Amino acid sequence: MKALVYAALTLLLFTSEAATKNVTGNELDKQLIGRWKYTGQSGGSAGRTETAKHNMVSVIEFIKGGKYVRYTNGEPMFQGVYALCKAKSIYTGKIDNAIKFDPKVNSTETGNILTITGDTLLLADNINDGYTAGYLRID
Repeated sequence: MKALVYAALTLLLFTSEAATKNVTGNELDKQLIGRWKYTGQSGGSAGRTETAKHNMVSVIEFIKGGKYVRYTNGEPMFQGVYALCKAKSIYTGKIDNAIKFDPKVNSTETGNILTITGDTLLLADNINDGYTAGYLRID
């Protein structure tokens, strides 16, 4: 079951280019604003897949003005700023939507490839052997 979920997440990552191709930065930011619950991740050098732990609820909230808050079990654990940008994806070789979290907002690093399809958010490390984290919109 876990393998099927992550295979679907990976497939969404690779096929979502058409769904997000014509989205402007402002439209993407509007889609991103809200609360997203972590569902799991896959990747790494071993191609490992793991689902979110049932006793630990991780949520990331994106707020207007380029701010975010990360929560664990309802408690705010970290807050900072983010910036939407474009980056050459190692997955597709094309320019794609990306997000940078502080302190790398103004750095030359590419950030995470960002894909929103319906109520699913994927944040993929834009490096070899990186991870892709999945989130579901909760509001």
